[in-house]
Amino acid sequence: NLVNVPMNVDINVSILPRSFSDTHTIQLKLMRQMKNKNAFMYETIRPKVVHTAIKYLIGQELYKDEGIVISNDWIKEYSNERENFIVNDEDKKLNVNENREEVFDDDDDDDWNELDDKPISPGATETLLNDETNNQNDIGIKFAPGENNRPISILMDLKVDELRFPKIYCGKQRKIKDNVRLTYAKIAKSELRMFDRRCGRVSKLFFTYKKLQTRKFSDAISINLRKKNTKNVTVAQMLNRDYVNGLIHTDDAFTFLRCDRSSPAFWEMKKKELLAMFRQLGCPTIFLTLSAAETKWSELIVILTQVKDPVTCVHCFEHRLKCLWEILLAPCGPFEGNGLKDKYIIVEFQFRGSPHIHLFIWLKNAPKYDKSNPKSIEQCIEFIDKLISVNAKPTEFSEELINVQRHKHSHTCKKNM
Repeated sequence: NLVNVPMNVDINVSILPRSFSDTHTIQLKLMRQMKNKNAFMYETIRPKVVHTAIKYLIGQELYKDEGIVISNDWIKEYSNERENFIVNDEDKKLNVNENREEVFDDDDDDDWNELDDKPISPGATETLLNDETNNQNDIGIKFAPGENNRPISILMDLKVDELRFPKIYCGKQRKIKDNVRLTYAKIAKSELRMFDRRCGRVSKLFFTYKKLQTRKFSDAISINLRKKNTKNVTVAQMLNRDYVNGLIHTDDAFTFLRCDRSSPAFWEMKKKELLAMFRQLGCPTIFLTLSAAETKWSELIVILTQVKDPVTCVHCFEHRLKCLWEILLAPCGPFEGNGLKDKYIIVEFQFRGSPHIHLFIWLKNAPKYDKSNPKSIEQCIEFIDKLISVNAKPTEFSEELINVQRHKHSHTCKKNM
């Protein structure tokens, strides 16, 4: 989910330590609300780098137009680059007995528990997948930058992309010619296909998809409210349970969800499209399933050593799919003598994020299977042998696999007999 909350940059920067050097790091915990127990973002940052970046950004036209400023009063007040470790004079006194007690306590290892032991340097053990929820409340600076601020719709905030991703846009606003009208989808595709791969980051991809999805929902709701059954809907009608149940019963309440690939309304629409093709074209001739084998594409592996983003993998898969279509549709291709009548494609994404395609193909002059007609069976067998071939000749890589297949096939035949 995505919630767009405006923040005061000056107040947020004032939370950082008053003195810092180039190598000084702190652990920062961003809270949604200060009353919450755990932080939703937990990072180790360098205040010097943050302040340098902010001084650059507020000098750009985008931040000037938004009225974003930062006060330097707290830096002038604390101009020293170093702070004394001992603050009070009383701390300079050494308590010998206290040190002795600590030494004797170290021998008490009988009650030691591995789960209760905390790392000496928590920041040194941080990784991307490390769960810091156990010791979040013990270390670091905790504050809620967006607390008590009212969220703004990402559709109403016209500069949300540039302000949300300063590392990508660097305080610059998109420049589009006045006489050119582009949709947000075309802008997003253009950014993803640029030579600069910063827009291919996962966080930017999810943000762009969420904004595009929200825009589609808004347009679909607007269109749905102009239809006959849902036109001029009032608040009193929406508070009426019988009226709402009527919309649900006739599926008018879910029509706007057809633009969402994860909704039942979307898949219901796709099912009706496919059933309509079955009624008009008959049974499909061929069903294909195509999966991406990225780990075996040497040219892609070479590219990913320099450019690491999922968009590049999808582009490579799309290019290979186009090349495959050129082969299948060629006059001298595998479907020679049987032209393509129609096709239906569904693109899915596997758990690892790779594209996965299911494909129905209708061919011209394809034989029809009729189990009561021996001639039809012979024609189907001849047609299948023309398109599909199997080679059981073992090689140094496939001999073991072929033996396993033969063993499973013979075992299945015995069970059926």
